[in-house]
Parts: sequence; C-alpha cells; structure tokens
Amino acid sequence: MYSNIAVIFFLVTLLGIDGVYRLSVAAPTDATDVAAMQAIAKSTGADKSLGWGVKSADPCDGTWSGVRCDMGHVTSISASHAGLVGSLSGTDLVDLGFLSELDLSFNRLGGDLPIPPRPLSLLTTLNLQSNSFLNMADFFFQSFPALETVVLDDNMVILGDISEVPPCHGLRSFSANNVTIWGKLLVYFGNATHFPALESLSLARNLLEGVIPPYFGKNSNIKFLDISGQVNDGYTDKFTGHLDFVSGMTGLEEIHVAGNAFYGLLPYVSGIANLKVFDAADNQLCGPVKFPSGVAVNVNGNPQIGQSCT
Repeated sequence: MYSNIAVIFFLVTLLGIDGVYRLSVAAPTDATDVAAMQAIAKSTGADKSLGWGVKSADPCDGTWSGVRCDMGHVTSISASHAGLVGSLSGTDLVDLGFLSELDLSFNRLGGDLPIPPRPLSLLTTLNLQSNSFLNMADFFFQSFPALETVVLDDNMVILGDISEVPPCHGLRSFSANNVTIWGKLLVYFGNATHFPALESLSLARNLLEGVIPPYFGKNSNIKFLDISGQVNDGYTDKFTGHLDFVSGMTGLEEIHVAGNAFYGLLPYVSGIANLKVFDAADNQLCGPVKFPSGVAVNVNGNPQIGQSCT
C-alpha cells in the first residue's frame, strides 16, 4: 500500500496532477473499435465528408469529428447534417460494444435499419431521423435492450402489424413520424408492463388504421401522444371509433389525434390532472366541449361539435 502511495506521489511531483490524469485515461484504443469505425467511415461516406481516418486511423485521438471515447472505446457518435451517403451495417455496429449514443440524423443513408447480430447492450440514444432507411425488423428492441430515446422520423421504414415484442423497460421516447407504418396501432406501446418508462410516443403521418382499444395506454406513464394525420392511401383507412382510451391515460399532458376519422362524444378528461393540450381537429366528433380551464383545445373541423350525437 505504501509503495503505491509513493509511486503516486512521485508521478504527481514529476508530471503534475493534470499529467497523471492524462496518463490514467490515455488508454490505447481497442483494435476492434478501430476496425469497426474504419468500416463505418467507408460505408457511410464519413471518410470523405468528415475526413474520418484521413489524418489518423485511430477514432479516439481527437481527429475524428463527432466521435467521443472513454478508456479506449468509442462511446458516442454524433454526425448529424454531415453529408453522409451510403449505409450502416449492423455487423460493423455490433463491434462498438461501449457505444451509448448514435446520431446520424439528416443525412442520406439508406438500406435496412441496422440490426446487430447480437444485442448492443449499452446503446441508450438512437437518432436516425431524415434518412432513407428501410425495414424495421420485428426484433428491433431485442437488439437494443437499453434504449431510452429513439427517433426515426422521415425515413422510408416499412413496419406492418407486430403482435409481440420483448419488453424495453428503459424506453422513454419513441418517435417514428412519417415512416410508412401500416396496420393497427402498435398497441404494445401502451402496455405499461412492457414499456413502463415510456413518456413520449409519436406515430403521426403514417398508414395506421382501425379502432384503438379502450385499454390502450391505461395506467401508463405516457405524457405526450401524437397519432395525428394518418394517411388514407386508397388501401388503408385512418383511425376510427371512439376516443374512450383517452380517459384511461391519466398521465397525459399533450395529445394530438387530429386528421383521422374518430367519431362520437369527446372523451371525459376530468381524471387527467395535468392535461395541457387536446388537439382533435378534423375528425367526426360531436357533443359538448367540456374541458378544465387551462387546457388548449382544438376541435375545429368537427361539424357536429356543440351538437347532439345523432
């Protein structure tokens, strides 16, 4: 023990505190991370648009823009609006076992959404907004079990009916607006057992249809819900039926269901204590408008609002 203290004292005397700190964290970059990042640089075009690998093959030496490392491992990649063109392979991604954040939004990447051959267990944030990715696999959440935030808006992702998915207990926000999701609402998102931490769910401008069951979102922690503007493309309808499910979502603060085909009475919201925004414009709703003061209500475009439901 005393010899260790003597060594530390000697290093502090020789290098200073900052020097000892740099010595302790300057671990060599893991060779697997290096190979994976070099492959990703080529497949996404980051070698050309960002100069990844031009000055150095080491992604952790500070020359790779948007790449952060810790103890020789890549932990974060932020390359939004970076002019990337190409694809992202799950077989390359899986070798970044310490990656916790991946932001490749607003680029021109395509191909299937990357699915690693084994779970990427530390990834908490995934932002692939505004690309051209396709085909979200049924086992997506199983591949990224630690996800907390997912943004897939404005891609070409095609996702049909899914009957069962594994739990994702840490997921707090899932946004997949305008990504060609079709079929019935992905009811499992409202399952508080599978997604107990989910607070924000955005599935606007897709091809979702059918009646939302009254138990959707009951006793969940969902505070923000946007399922507005579902598209009728001639093959699919929009959401229809009553808005009964809203009454059971007692944690709601903001809900957007505009531009669908909901009908019947407006939902009872007296049990939703923190509701701030209720947007149900352009449906076929009817009856009186009864909301607590302080709630911003938009029911324009419902011809029978204020009239009896006959």
